[in-house]
Amino acid sequence: MKSSICPRFEKLQQLSRTIPGLDRDAVAACVPLLYFYKEFDAALEQHYQAYGVSRGRWQVLMALYKAPGDDGLTPAELADFAGVTRAAMTGLVDGLVETGYVTRGEVGDDRRTYRVRLTGRATDFLASVLPDHLRRMQDLMHAFTPAERDTFVELIEKLRSQVHVFRHE
Repeated sequence: MKSSICPRFEKLQQLSRTIPGLDRDAVAACVPLLYFYKEFDAALEQHYQAYGVSRGRWQVLMALYKAPGDDGLTPAELADFAGVTRAAMTGLVDGLVETGYVTRGEVGDDRRTYRVRLTGRATDFLASVLPDHLRRMQDLMHAFTPAERDTFVELIEKLRSQVHVFRHE
């Protein structure tokens, strides 16, 4: 995806006159974030595809990789981590079972649920791609000085605490 210059909305000034209390500067400051998200999202999709997995499958593999112990996680836990429905998680797990990256194991006497665990193949796969992935993360963040990175993290955490404003619950 080609990067584009963030627009300076001429219409925003007009809208700010018709929408009482609209902080035009706050809205204008959000636009570069939206453009960054769009470009970063497309780059990540291509990045995971280069590894031969979808973003959803990557998230499942990483959740299992980071999970404490060897017990794995339930599909419900994975769905919560990935921010997808349990039905969508069933499809992701099915695909990962087919590729040999995860197995399903029963949870005691409860046959209605199961735990998902990484296989040796998945562990080998992650060991082969994580160095490249982490270097790319490093290269992205090298756009900032160490002090700027600290400030960036603080600011992102502030924004994360406000994401709820876009949820229609």
